[in-house]
Amino acid sequence: MLAWLWTRLSDGGPEVSISGRALRRFPAREIERLLRARVLIEHSKADSWSVCAHCDCGLDVRPVRKFGDQLRACCPHDAAEDIVLDHGDLTRFGVDASRLAGQIGVSGGLTGAVSAVLDGVWMIGSGPAGRALMLCDNADRLEPPGAILALKSAAALRPVTIITKEPEPARVLRLREAGIEVRALADMIKADRAGVDRLILEDGHTSTDGARLLLHRQGLFAVLDGRRLDLPPQMFALFRMLIERSGQRDPVLRAQEIEAQFQRTPREIVRDLRRALVTCGLTEESVETLVETVRSRGYRLGLAPSEVAMEG
Repeated sequence: MLAWLWTRLSDGGPEVSISGRALRRFPAREIERLLRARVLIEHSKADSWSVCAHCDCGLDVRPVRKFGDQLRACCPHDAAEDIVLDHGDLTRFGVDASRLAGQIGVSGGLTGAVSAVLDGVWMIGSGPAGRALMLCDNADRLEPPGAILALKSAAALRPVTIITKEPEPARVLRLREAGIEVRALADMIKADRAGVDRLILEDGHTSTDGARLLLHRQGLFAVLDGRRLDLPPQMFALFRMLIERSGQRDPVLRAQEIEAQFQRTPREIVRDLRRALVTCGLTEESVETLVETVRSRGYRLGLAPSEVAMEG
């Protein structure tokens, strides 16, 4: 529910209005909890309903009328288009963005108070490794001059992760080059076994169905045996090609493909990839096994397909 509400907020802005009908998909106890926390704010009941998508009646909204015990959103042209409502349909809720950001931080066990960093950007706390986590309602907020400086200043020299809805890959790369990680909301908030949304902190503890290697395509990083691998953009692109090829019938990435993609000698760029992996904390021996040379053909990932997973 937390991720759904943040998405609605991102799409509709601070004045978003959510109907009781839209909230029926969630457990009543979660709705009640967020009402008590003042994340959801109940507004006055609506006295109208939206018009038919195909209607040419000229009305902005349909009137809601009561017929006996039944409520109907009435179409002025065709009674067959009337919509039967209940009282919950007319209930409207607003969302307090700051309190919702706080609840998302609490769901991940973050420490520290919630505070506004920029318009539409909130600091929601610190992760176990000291990383500053922030929530952004719209990734466009990160573009104006001075935004990056404000984010880094609020983080007080700590590494920064920004969580936002569906960030564009080009923007992810641009901010990463400035030292700021951007993650997609869908990658960071997952429902637990009880169906309650939780913020997932991946400070070296990520695993998916027992996979040893997890590739985050949008986040532009990988996690191997619990160790996060942050690679330079070109090295990440080559590593991604090796990972994606590993699941195919022929898992060998041919030298000619590498040269065509990067306009560099395959031996040279693979050497740089191996060095980058060592810089991430892997041993030289493990890197030679991870990125295997296939004599006279090319290179392949030294893991079975069942040991690899991809997200984003």
